[in-house]
Amino acid sequence: MNIVGTLEDLISINSVTGDEESILDFIEDFLIKNNFNGEVVRNDGGIIAVPDDSSKKVALVGHVDTVPVSDTQINTTDNDDLVVGRGTVDMKGGVAVILHALINEGKDIVGVFYTAEEGPYDKNGLGILMPILLSYSELEIAIIMEPTNNQIELGCLGALNATLQINGTAAHSARPWVGKNPIYDISKVTEVVLENEILDLDIEGLNYKQVLSITKLSAGIANNVIPGNLTMNINFRYSPEMDSSQAMETINNLFSEYGEITFVSTSDGAMPNVKNVHISDFISKTKLDAKPKQAWTDIARFYEAKIASLNFGPGDPLLAHTSDERISKKQLVESYELLIRYLKGI
Repeated sequence: MNIVGTLEDLISINSVTGDEESILDFIEDFLIKNNFNGEVVRNDGGIIAVPDDSSKKVALVGHVDTVPVSDTQINTTDNDDLVVGRGTVDMKGGVAVILHALINEGKDIVGVFYTAEEGPYDKNGLGILMPILLSYSELEIAIIMEPTNNQIELGCLGALNATLQINGTAAHSARPWVGKNPIYDISKVTEVVLENEILDLDIEGLNYKQVLSITKLSAGIANNVIPGNLTMNINFRYSPEMDSSQAMETINNLFSEYGEITFVSTSDGAMPNVKNVHISDFISKTKLDAKPKQAWTDIARFYEAKIASLNFGPGDPLLAHTSDERISKKQLVESYELLIRYLKGI
């Protein structure tokens, strides 16, 4: 049983969000073929695998879906150290590590394979599986095996999306003085965004960046019509120390004078919990440094449930979702070995 071969098998299965049944079938078959003894729970959220002798102290967590395959996706390589293809980094490498840990060192772990992470928050399969996980009173820590280049990343930023509508008055483009063009007000908004684009934060000794961006713009119905309004999406990656109400207040304070604000989605972040005994133990046993997670991840779900959690997994996150997504075989094996070192020391 070779972990690289397992990853290659996983990569051969298309599992774009909404089409995860085949890869879940593979995971079940893998466990059966490798003499897994334990309970396997499968529902619309994915699979939870619990070895018979497990103390259930550690949840190893990974999503099985990927973003769509690019038309320019690279699926072959001459480099013997690389596995290439959609999902190698995000995050079938981590899934392969979890599968092999379940077979070889399962005495303390619960394996979690969930669907729809790459889709909307309310469709995320982990939300369906969480009540089962929270029923395990023994659970001490969740290790989310998203790609981190085998580094430890703690906490995560909150995420907010809001629509700002700037109203004008529609008119014929030959007589623009009859109307009011909202596009010309964009500069006022972009000036505010640029003034608040990046805010450096020191939280428990880790350096996060709070980030404000405009990610979408839409205006106009025809080439000869002055638009009646303009809409833009404001994306706010906010401090782990903020909650959603504070984040919304920040957006209102910055932009309400320029137009109508509609909040589309908010997801609170997670504090790093550097001094948590279970997180400290993982850091100590793996001898890795802790870094901040400059994004939102499902670690926030565990933080909300007051369960220690961290991000750790194989793969370069900068290659996630790219057409040349690839992972080092050496790094994949190293990730597995670091995880096993930790598990053996519990």
